[in-house]
Amino acid sequence: MKVQRIEVENKPYPLYLLLDKEYQLIEPVMKFIKYLDNTGKSPNTIKAYCYHLKLLYEFMEQRGVILNDINFELLADFVGWLRYPSASNVIDLQSKKAIREETTVNTILNVVMSFLDYLSRLGEFKSIDVFKQAKGRNFKGFLHHVNKGRYQKKQIRTLRSKEVKQIIDACHTKRDKLILMLMYEGGLRIGEVLSLRLEDIVTWDNQIHLTPRDVNVNEAYIKLRKERTIHVSKELVSLYTDYLIYEYSEELEHDYVFISLKEGYFGKPLKYQSVLDLVRRIVKRTGIEFTSHMLRHTHATQLIREGWDVAFVQKRLGHAHVQTTLNTYVHLSDQDMKNEFNKYLERKEHKK
Repeated sequence: MKVQRIEVENKPYPLYLLLDKEYQLIEPVMKFIKYLDNTGKSPNTIKAYCYHLKLLYEFMEQRGVILNDINFELLADFVGWLRYPSASNVIDLQSKKAIREETTVNTILNVVMSFLDYLSRLGEFKSIDVFKQAKGRNFKGFLHHVNKGRYQKKQIRTLRSKEVKQIIDACHTKRDKLILMLMYEGGLRIGEVLSLRLEDIVTWDNQIHLTPRDVNVNEAYIKLRKERTIHVSKELVSLYTDYLIYEYSEELEHDYVFISLKEGYFGKPLKYQSVLDLVRRIVKRTGIEFTSHMLRHTHATQLIREGWDVAFVQKRLGHAHVQTTLNTYVHLSDQDMKNEFNKYLERKEHKK
């Protein structure tokens, strides 16, 4: 199985298709990819969907089944296989550790169910009982069932202010500091940071405009392709100005904000992998285990702690639904709950 990137005529961005072991196109996946593209999914999302469906087809190949053989029990087996990939149907759970988090398994399962649902609507997938038993498009109940009560949503760790300062101070360039500060103070995703152009940053009003574009040579795209404006501090804008003065070049043939500073590559638009490499270097320097997305989590959580309404946080982060903000990105500790209850008691006492 192979995920193949292709350039499509009259499309300014690449698409991704799934090939079997003989490099033949898997047509059901191709139809689904076309559907995703037509409904506005970003190239990076389509790429991720392809890799998730690649896992499904690898599982089917190992089990010797086809799409229309898939039923509720096979999907349950698939969930187990995602945790403990094996060519055998028998897995020794005592001697093996799951290689994927439950949240990752759930994400993959949601993609697979969306794929099967799409094929069902086309009349190309017959096993309707899968959707009845999985309770429509709400897969939490389904995943809970196949986990036999072992599924628990993992709370992602957020960073303390002291840790964030250590991380920023460990950067060796203004560019690196600016990248991490945009993810921390602005709550931006890597793709959103790397998609920025010079015209998107309004220094006089401390604003950043996230503008979806069909063509980005570094393949960095804005999720959901929705435009939004982020307000940032004067300190962050000052750091941006210093970066332009001391590290940027006025002789570039493009206007991407973030460029490579490496000799031989200087001036080229920075790519996703470069930011992942930056995070790995900072982890090694500081000893603080964190991810780029953890900076975004931390930002959202701090806003909630400061009393922001969740609807404002949702808009700032660029989520389609408020529930996503609540369930995925906002992590309030027991101490947060205690502090809020104490405030409630104080207000109650004051009214008396």
